[in-house]
Amino acid sequence: MHIVYAVTTCSDRVYRQLFSQVKVKPAFQSQKYHRLLIEGLAANARVDVVANPPVNRSVLDRAFVSLPRETEGGACYRYIPAIRNPIWKAVFVGFGTFFRTLALAGKDSAVIVDVLNRTTALSAMLAARLRRRPCIGIVTDLPDMLSGSGFSKKLANFVTAHCTGYVLLTQAMNDYLNKDSKPYVILEGHSDITMEQRVPSLDKKLRPRVCLYAGGVSKQYGLKNLVEGFRMADPDNARLHIYGPGDYVEELKAVAAEDPRVYYGGMLLNTEIVDKEMEATLLVNPRPTGEEYVKYSFPSKTMEYMSTGTPVLTTVLPGMPKEYHPYVYLLEDESPEGIAKTLRQVLDLPEEALFEKGQRARAFVLEQKNNVIQAKKILDMLEKGE
Repeated sequence: MHIVYAVTTCSDRVYRQLFSQVKVKPAFQSQKYHRLLIEGLAANARVDVVANPPVNRSVLDRAFVSLPRETEGGACYRYIPAIRNPIWKAVFVGFGTFFRTLALAGKDSAVIVDVLNRTTALSAMLAARLRRRPCIGIVTDLPDMLSGSGFSKKLANFVTAHCTGYVLLTQAMNDYLNKDSKPYVILEGHSDITMEQRVPSLDKKLRPRVCLYAGGVSKQYGLKNLVEGFRMADPDNARLHIYGPGDYVEELKAVAAEDPRVYYGGMLLNTEIVDKEMEATLLVNPRPTGEEYVKYSFPSKTMEYMSTGTPVLTTVLPGMPKEYHPYVYLLEDESPEGIAKTLRQVLDLPEEALFEKGQRARAFVLEQKNNVIQAKKILDMLEKGE
């Protein structure tokens, strides 16, 4: 089978080349999600990536950049030229994606798009329809639940409605958007199979102990409660390290300036974040569960956290299948007081018990949820539809 994967992304090599020295980096969660899925597909199929590099005027100092075709992770990346001017960029992305997808999509091909990459997805979807090939939409967030203009949401919903099948994070997503009962597969996420090569060790853990969060640093994601809960817990010989962008950053910096137990590390490349996650004692995801959007989501950081072998403390997310529960510590009271109580309980456990919990979680996601296994489920869905 041949896959044409049209998305805003680039190879890992190009990502490091473009953003290693840039303070404001694009969200690495999306970049990593697609890179791992592309590599997983490439382990079982031929994959051409029609790639729109994730650059903007804050990164691109030239009017026009054309990246050469390259192969990474078994997939061939074919780049749309990067344009500094936003209007011309949209034109190049739209027409470039359409004609490149049209040229690549043969009789044995299927097209995969990220419906939230609106211009890229629309162009590739139209090319797939013209070629009468399947077009699978990856839906990592429901457009109706996101901020942005009404036109942007309508465009994303238009693309979603005209896909022939879906890759979804939760069953609730399918109930919400798949009214015509099109083929779909639920993939809450995927771990990086190459993490098998990295061996966690208690000897490599930082001292003082570190509780770490990496991701969107927003009050909406429970970061203010996490910081207040950690300070209230006052765990013995421990620190709270936080990485990422968001609306809570400035307030967090002020807290860190007055409390040496709290550290804000800014934005790092994902490879650097994973290193720090493996050195930590506990990885935390305090995302509140009361918001409507949460039942349609599964944070990609959960898979990354678990694959490092460092134990995970997470809220009881409604989109998280219960098969995950034995492998993580569950935060059932999301208030600062509840976070403080749970942190004390978890951090009072022997280091060996914490490490063993992390190792069981790591084995679970690397053996049962790695990117090759998860990608194969998409190919199986496509083969059944033929």
